[in-house]
Amino acid sequence: MKFLDDIRSFWRDQTRNYKVFLTRDLINTFIGNIAGRYGSIYMRTLGASTEEIGSLTSVLSLVRLLLSLPGGILTDRVQRIKRLYLSGRLLQLPINLIKAFSPNYFIYSLSRVWEVVTFRFTMPTANIISIASMSNKDRVKSMVMNRTLISAAGLVAPLIAAWAVTYFGGLESAASFRPLFIIQFAVGVMTFILMATQLEEPQYTKRKRQAGNPLKDAMGIFKEYPGLKRMLLLNVVRTFFISIRMPYIQLYVYEIKHADAFIIGWQGTISTAVTLLLSVPLGSVADRYGRRKVAYFSQLLMAACVLAAVLTPPDHPEWILLYSFLSSIGSSMDIGWQAFVQEYIPLQARGRWSGISTTATALIGIPAPIIGGMIYSYNPDLLWWISLIYYLFLAIPLRRSIPEREKPEQLT
Repeated sequence: MKFLDDIRSFWRDQTRNYKVFLTRDLINTFIGNIAGRYGSIYMRTLGASTEEIGSLTSVLSLVRLLLSLPGGILTDRVQRIKRLYLSGRLLQLPINLIKAFSPNYFIYSLSRVWEVVTFRFTMPTANIISIASMSNKDRVKSMVMNRTLISAAGLVAPLIAAWAVTYFGGLESAASFRPLFIIQFAVGVMTFILMATQLEEPQYTKRKRQAGNPLKDAMGIFKEYPGLKRMLLLNVVRTFFISIRMPYIQLYVYEIKHADAFIIGWQGTISTAVTLLLSVPLGSVADRYGRRKVAYFSQLLMAACVLAAVLTPPDHPEWILLYSFLSSIGSSMDIGWQAFVQEYIPLQARGRWSGISTTATALIGIPAPIIGGMIYSYNPDLLWWISLIYYLFLAIPLRRSIPEREKPEQLT
C-alpha cells in the first residue's frame, strides 16, 4: 500500500530524536493519557465546587507566572538541554500516583501544582528538542505525519477509558478514575526509560551566555525580533478566552448537556478519527496555498464548533459529538499556523520567549478561570457565546497583524 510505503520512507529519513518523541507520543496517546478528559469531573467527585475548580486553575497560572521567566532564562543558558528535560521528566513520575490515591480535592490540587512546577523544566526543553529534530522544509509534513500516526494510535483509547470508568463505578464515583491514573503512572515510567536511553543531545546553534542583567537580556528578544510583540498580544488574548471556558468544558458536557462516559469517550474517538483522516490532506493544502491563509479559516470552524456545543439540546446529548467533529477539523487546519510559529521563533531565543510568553499568559490566566467560574454559575452557556465572539471578531485579525520574518534563515 502506498500509504504504508510513504510511512516507511518517511520514517527512514527522520532524525533519531524525532523517532523517540513520536514513539513517546504514540504510547501516551494510546494509553498514557486516558484520564485526561475527566479531570474536572474527578475533582467534582472529590468534593470540589465550581469555584474551587476555577480557583485551582488560577493558582496554577500563578505558579506558572512565578516560574516561567526564570525557567526560560535557564533553558537558554543551559548547555545540556537533554539533561534538563530528563530531570523534569523524572520529577514528574510520582504525580499520577498522587492523583490516583488523593483522598480529597486538596491533595489532588497539590499534585497539579507540582505538575506545573515540573512542566516548567520539560515544556521549553521538549519544544527545543522537537523543533530541532525537524527541518523547516519538511516541518508541516513531519507534524502532519506525527499527528496522523498519533491519531491512529489513539482511535480507541477514549472508548477504553469510557468503558473503564463505567466498569469501576461511573462518573459519580472517584474510585472509577483511580485505576486510570495508575495506568498513566506505569506508562510514564516506561516512556521515561525510553527517552533516558534513546534521546540524543539536540544540535543547533546555542546562544552564548550573556553577562549582566538576565531580565534585561530576556526582554531583548523584542528588539531582536519585533514581530514577537504581536505574537505575545495574540497569546495573551487567546489565553484569556480559552481560560474562562477550558476548566468547565467537560463539566458543561456532563452537567448541562447530560452526556455519559461513553458520549465523552466518543468525543475523543471522533476527534481522533477526523484528525487521522484529514491531517495529511489539510497539511498539503497548507503547504500549497499558504500556512497562514489556511489557518485563518480554521478559526471560523472553531466558531462553528462552539456554536454546535451551545445549541446541543440537553435531551439529545449525543449532538455534542458535532462539536468534537468540527473542533478537530479546525485543529487539523491549524497545523500550518503551528508550523509557522515554530519557524518564527529561533531556537536560541525559545527559552526566553517561552519564559516571557508563559509569564504573560499565566498573569491573565489567574483571574480568567475565576471569572469563568462566576459566569458558569450564572449561565454556563455564556462561556460559549463569549468564545464565539473571540473566534469571529478577534482571532483572525490578531493573527493577520503578525508580520512575516524578514530573515527566516535565522530560525535555525
